[in-house]
Amino acid sequence: MMKSNEKTFSTGEFAKLLEVNKDTLLYYDKIELFKPAGTFDNGYRYYMFDQFDQFVAIHSLRAVDLPIKELKKYFSSPNIEDLQQLAIQQHEKVAKEIQKLQDIQQFLERTVVLTKEIEQVVLGEVLIKSLPAEPVVYSEEKIDWSKSMEEMYAQSTPFSKKLGVKSTAAYGVVYPKEEFLTSVYFKELESDAFSYMFCHTKDTSAVMKPAGEYAIIYHKGSYEEIIKTYEVLLNFLKHTQFELDGDIHEEYLLHSIATKEEKNYITKISVKVKSQENFDELP
Repeated sequence: MMKSNEKTFSTGEFAKLLEVNKDTLLYYDKIELFKPAGTFDNGYRYYMFDQFDQFVAIHSLRAVDLPIKELKKYFSSPNIEDLQQLAIQQHEKVAKEIQKLQDIQQFLERTVVLTKEIEQVVLGEVLIKSLPAEPVVYSEEKIDWSKSMEEMYAQSTPFSKKLGVKSTAAYGVVYPKEEFLTSVYFKELESDAFSYMFCHTKDTSAVMKPAGEYAIIYHKGSYEEIIKTYEVLLNFLKHTQFELDGDIHEEYLLHSIATKEEKNYITKISVKVKSQENFDELP
C-alpha cells in the first residue's frame, strides 16, 4: 500500500527520471516485464522511486540481449545467489563486447590519423621531422620474404593474435640498422630475412620507439618499385649533415582498403637520424 507522503511519478515523469523513452515503460508493462507500482482512480499509471534500481537492472540486461523469459523468471523470485550468477555471466559477455568495440575504435582512430597524414604527404621528397617517443611492439621472428604471401600471413598471425590488434593500419616492417646497411637489399628485393614486424600499441610488451629527428619519405606505387625510394633516401643522407641513427620502419598508409589500384598504394619510410660531426670536412 502506498504511503500518503510517498512521491509518485507519472509514466512520463518516470521515463524522464530514467532517461528512457516513455514507450519503453509502456512496452515493458505490456509484456509484464516491468509494471507500474499501481494506478490512480482515474486509471493513470504511477511509479515509485524504489522501482528505479529494478528498472535499471532490467534495462541493462536487456541491452546485452538477455532473453525476456529469463528476466521474468529471475525477477519473479529474486535472490542473492541467482543475482550473483547472472551478473558474472553477463559481465563476461559484456567484457567480450567491450573488447570488440575497442578493436574497432583502435582501427578507426588509427585510420583517422593515417588519412590525415596522407593529406599532407609530399611524394619523392625527404622530410626531417621531430617526432615524439611512442610505444611499439616488435615480433620475435624474422620475416621470411622467400615465402608466399599466404605463408607470410600465417607466420604473422600469432604475432597479431598475441597483441589482440586486428587492424592492418597499425602494422609495419622494421629493418635493423646494421643489417640493413650491410645487406644485399639494394641488389635483390628477395634478400635474406632480416626484417621484423612491428605494431603501434600500448601492450605491456611494448618498448618506446625513441623521440628525435626522423628522415621521412613516402613511396607511391607497388612494393616492387620501393627500391627507388630507398635510393632517394640514402642519397639524401649521403649529401646532407644527417646519418642513420636507428632502424628503418616501413608503414603501409594507403592500401587495398582505400584504393583498388596498387599503383596508388602509399608506403611511409622513416628512420631516426643525427647530424654528422665535421660534415663540412666531408668530401
